[in-house]
This record gives sequence, C-alpha cells and structure tokens, in this order.
Amino acid sequence: MTPAGEGDPRRGRAWRSAPPVLLAGTLVATLGLLPWLRATLEPPPGRAFVGFFYYVNDQYNYLSFVQQAEDGAFFFENKLRRERHPAVLVNLEWWLVGRLSAWLGRRPVLAYRLVGVAATFALLAAVDLWLRRSGLPAGHRLPALLLVALGGGLGGALFAVAGWPIHRCLDLSTGLFPFVGILANAHFLAGSALLVLSLAAYASARGPASWAGAGALGTALGLVRPYDLVGLVAIRGLGVALADPPRAWLGRLLPLAGLLPVAAYNYWVFYRTEAFAFYARAPYAFPPFLDFVPALGPATLLAATCLGAPVSSDEARRARRHLVAWAILGGLLVLARPVHFSLQFLVGIGVPVLALGALGLSRLRPGWTLIATAALGTTAIYAVFFFLLRPNPYYFVPAERLEAARALRPFCRPGDLALTPPDIGQYLAGLTACRAWVSHEIAPEHAERLALLNAFYTSMTPAERASVLDRLAIQEVLLPGDAGEVPGGWLGEATPFRRVAMVGPEGARLSLYARRPAPTSA
Repeated sequence: MTPAGEGDPRRGRAWRSAPPVLLAGTLVATLGLLPWLRATLEPPPGRAFVGFFYYVNDQYNYLSFVQQAEDGAFFFENKLRRERHPAVLVNLEWWLVGRLSAWLGRRPVLAYRLVGVAATFALLAAVDLWLRRSGLPAGHRLPALLLVALGGGLGGALFAVAGWPIHRCLDLSTGLFPFVGILANAHFLAGSALLVLSLAAYASARGPASWAGAGALGTALGLVRPYDLVGLVAIRGLGVALADPPRAWLGRLLPLAGLLPVAAYNYWVFYRTEAFAFYARAPYAFPPFLDFVPALGPATLLAATCLGAPVSSDEARRARRHLVAWAILGGLLVLARPVHFSLQFLVGIGVPVLALGALGLSRLRPGWTLIATAALGTTAIYAVFFFLLRPNPYYFVPAERLEAARALRPFCRPGDLALTPPDIGQYLAGLTACRAWVSHEIAPEHAERLALLNAFYTSMTPAERASVLDRLAIQEVLLPGDAGEVPGGWLGEATPFRRVAMVGPEGARLSLYARRPAPTSA
C-alpha cells in the first residue's frame, strides 16, 4: 500500500505517458486562448472586443464568407464588391466555421476560435508524424512539438526593449511562425496543418488508393488556402529532387497531377473572375531583407545543427530533405520575391526551420530542446502577456461601434448595400447579410468610395445625401447622434428611411435607418 500522505507514483507518471500531441496541444492552445478569454469576458469599460488581436480587417473579411455559410451557402459571393454576382468561391474552412456558428446560435467569432483550437491539434499531429518519419527519438517528441509551436525570433524583445515598430518585428507581426496562428489566426493554422498532412500523404503514397487520398488532402488544402497549394507542389517537387535519383522523379511526382482540377479552379476564380481577380492585383508590402534576419535568423542557426546528423533510414532521409526543401524555398522567396504577394507564401515557414532544429537537438538530451524552446519562445510568451495585460484600442473598440453592426442584422437582406463609417462597415459585412459601401481597404475603388463617404458625413446638403442614397441603392444607413425617427435634417423630410435602432450612450449615440418598404398595390 502507498504510505499515508504520499500519492500513487503511477499518477505522477501518468502525464508522461499521455500522447505528446495531446500534452503539447493542450498547453499551447490554452496559452492562445487565455488572452482571448480575458478580452472577451473583461473588456475595458465602454469598450467591446472585436474578437481578434491581429489582422482585424482581414478576419472580418473572412467572416463575410462565414456569414454566408451561416445562411446555408456553400458557394460564396465577394461582399467587397458592391454589385451582386454569381457565387463561385468554395472555401472549406469558412464553410465549416459558418456551419458551426449557425449551430452555436450565430456566434462566428466563437466558432472560429473553436476551429482554431482544432487546427492547433491538427498541425501538431501533422508535425509529430513528420518528425517521427524523420527519425526523431520518442523521448524528444514533446519538447520538439513545443519548440515548433512556440519558437520564433527576436521580435518580442526588439519591440518591447529596443522600441522597434511592430511592422518590423516580423515574427511578432506576421504569420512566419505557428504561434501567431495559435494566438490569433486560425486561417494560417488550417493551411499549415493541411500542407504538412498533404506532404506526408504524398510522401507515403504507393498506389492508386493512397494517391487518391493524398489528392483529396491536397484538394482540401487548395480549397482552404490556395497559396499553400502552390507551396505543396513546390516543396514536394524540390523535396523529391533532393531525396531521390532522377530516374524516380517522374513516378514520385506524377500523383501531383491529381491537383490540376483544384489548381485550375483557383486560377479561374482568382484570375479570370472579376469579382475575385482584384485580390491578385492588390498591393502587398514586402518587408526589407534585413527585417527577416532577427525574425528567422535564430531559428535558422538552430536548424543548421541538423546538418551532418546521422539518419537511421531512407524514409528519415527523405522526410528531412523535404523539410530542407521547404526551408530553401522560403529563403528563395525572401531573396527573390518572385511575385508582389510573396509574403503570403512564407506563412508557416517556421515549421520546417524549427523542425530541423528539433531534429538537430535530438542528438542531445531532451532538456536541451526545452532550453531552446525557452530561448526562441520569448516572442510568443511576450505576445501572450502583451494581449493579456495591455488593452489596445485596435481590438477594444467603443462598444457602440460593434453594437451598431449587430443592431442591423435583423434588417439586412442578401445584396443590401449599407452606408456606414469604414470600421462599422467591416463589422457589418462580417456579422450581417449586408454589404458595406466602405470596409476593407483592399476593395476596388476604396479611395473613391471613402472620399464620397467623407463628403456625405461632412459637407453634403440633405438633398445631395438623399440623391447619393438613391443613386447607390443604399438600403441601410448610419447617422451620428439622435437624428430622429425620420432623419429629415440629414436626408430631407421626404426620405423613405426610418429609424430601426439607436445604440450607444449619450454623446456617442448612433442612429440606424432602413428604407421604408414600398407600399403594395391593390
């Protein structure tokens, strides 16, 4: 029997026998959830948490598709276009989030967080599979997963101590490393998880059935994050070239032909369909090379420890060379910038670099990998505590701004165009069936729309405002303050608009109006 006052020693060892993916996933998912829970449950007085810490405008653009899935759509329109157009976009991630949100009672932000938690576990499971194939000893699995999940560069220190602007701290402000996705962007996580799983499927495919399975995973990747579909083909191609003799290349790469349909579909949607083609033409800022040095340099030096390490099998050698191929392609993107949106292809580049580092450290005791995780995890831990302890007006907005969008939800119908300030336009597009006249700055004619909006609120006469609303076929409009049940002072006494909601405290009040339904003829 166990002496009094002592626990069962088997219980003390129980956590050690738990699957490393479960342990690592629980830890890092919890770290990612803590700031979100705090922000959701305890926003500053008079403020509301928009639901995301990073890329708020992008995330609400994602939600504009999620909202359509909530209403039952599988094919999506682009709500950044003011005109209705055929729904042609399929995105499995946004469809899944939308259906989950509908089941949760239309809570899209919560649904996205839950999908993000699932994507965290999926990514770690995929990385664990690849590391084991690469010959990682069993005792190193948990430390290696923590390193991949939490590792980064020097961005946290440079931002907090040296006062660098956040846009230069690339490991803190972009998706180079998984922890940013874990903390704030499930879209990055989903793409990286499917990319690693697809690579693993193609690497092990040895017949028509397994080729079809790999093709299904790759197709799902292409219908979640098309940038990563391009990455899959490039990594697999270079990985085979590095790992296999030329006579084997054709047989290894031929199964990739199964991705041609989804590649052709994405080309048609994003290059030949006007409703989406503007994304490829939109400007994307690419950071200067020197900003990548503190962001990727420490992890790259750690990855170099894998060079010359003994490999136990041909499978391990092939798996490692695919990681090397991925890292090489990332380096080429940093140096060559072949397209103006090259930064999009660098999302998740920390996965292969940190995985190689974990493999290099596996020649030592597991504790050394934990030490490396502590050293390279400073940016991740800084980000967690920054979002926990320092409220920021970027993601804590005046409560009435978010409430205004929610108040219009019952009145918005698919295709309705609403005129509101740009920030409320973003929330409106993500939370209601409305389109917004001005929302995300990537939208076509954004500058012209914004100029007209500013004139509407600052310098037009009531008659001019009424004319604009008629010409643009605006169905819902926001006016500042208490503009009355009939906003005659703003739109003239003959206006068909009637107030449907008023939100906010005195001094910050916002009035929301919808067109009066046209009378039916007898």
